[in-house]
Amino acid sequence: MTSHKTTRLGEETKKGTIGILAARSHKALKGKLNHLNDLAASFMSIKVMAFSLQGVKKQDMLISGYVYSPSERKWTWSTSPMPRAVINRMTLKHQWQNYFKRTLGSNMINNMTFNKWEMYEWLSDSPYFATFLPLTWLMRGPTDIIHFVTLYKQCYIKPVNGSYGKGIFKVSRDEKGYKIENMNTHNMKKATSYINEQGLIAYVTQHCKNKTFILQHVIDLYVADRPVDFRLILVKDASSQWRDVGLLARKGKRHEIVSHTGIVKNGYSALRNIMTLTRHEAMKLNQQMSEVGLAVAKEMETFGGPECNLGNLGIDFGIDKDQRLFVIEINHRNPRHRMALDAGEWAIYKEANALLADYATRIAVDD
Repeated sequence: MTSHKTTRLGEETKKGTIGILAARSHKALKGKLNHLNDLAASFMSIKVMAFSLQGVKKQDMLISGYVYSPSERKWTWSTSPMPRAVINRMTLKHQWQNYFKRTLGSNMINNMTFNKWEMYEWLSDSPYFATFLPLTWLMRGPTDIIHFVTLYKQCYIKPVNGSYGKGIFKVSRDEKGYKIENMNTHNMKKATSYINEQGLIAYVTQHCKNKTFILQHVIDLYVADRPVDFRLILVKDASSQWRDVGLLARKGKRHEIVSHTGIVKNGYSALRNIMTLTRHEAMKLNQQMSEVGLAVAKEMETFGGPECNLGNLGIDFGIDKDQRLFVIEINHRNPRHRMALDAGEWAIYKEANALLADYATRIAVDD
């Protein structure tokens, strides 16, 4: 973790409101309030309101939602003018993105939504970033999988808008035929089956309809048959500068294709103890993830245009057997920094919330 001594903002002013856009409906918002307590409590002397898209009254520039009381640690229903700054925690369709850009501009944090394919297209245009990306195709039909597997032996199939490992399956080919491995979305247990080419086409046609998928080169991220990847937490501070808040590692269950169902550890500790790297190797990779992650964050904002603000990110990295680094995903809708608590890293979680609160407060105060 990189420690940053920050001057907390908010005590010098009581003006304005910070909004947290967390759901589409009032009902869904109510169910998420408990998960917003820690972030709301990180603000100092400035009103914080959690709201949903349903609570936005476009014509009147008003929102209805729940205002947080720090002294009582509870939320109360209220109506307020459009906040001076908003932290977005959900996927926005283009209509809503355009609305908030018109009304808030860059005063909405994480005001741009992009998918896995768009991330790959944008970053792969740069020779520098392309070296950190696994080969990725946009799947236009089931036969693309056969072509990819013929060339590269195996591939991941991922929904472009998926998260938390849902909807991912793996296809490989050996003497028995095509092997499909996927995760049951109800109990997150892996299922494996062998089928022929016609069966593969039928399977993909059935399971990949109504969604867009990418095909991605399989990186060997396994340590003792368990997938291991890393999450770098990046948040802007009160001076609008990106900060590396900390590195976490996720270690999946044996033979599984995603790490999301496993345990969470301190990132540097995992480099040393799970991947058995020397101190020098671990420090070098830790520093490289920080440098690449910060560069990726700035580059994605450039692609988003002058009003793009991606102030709160979680970037997933993979490291193969040759210690080569790969950017797997950029979590920008709701990076879920609470996963730091699963690793016992309260300081990382607290600092991520404090930096985000100070950044949002500075936007509101300067507006």
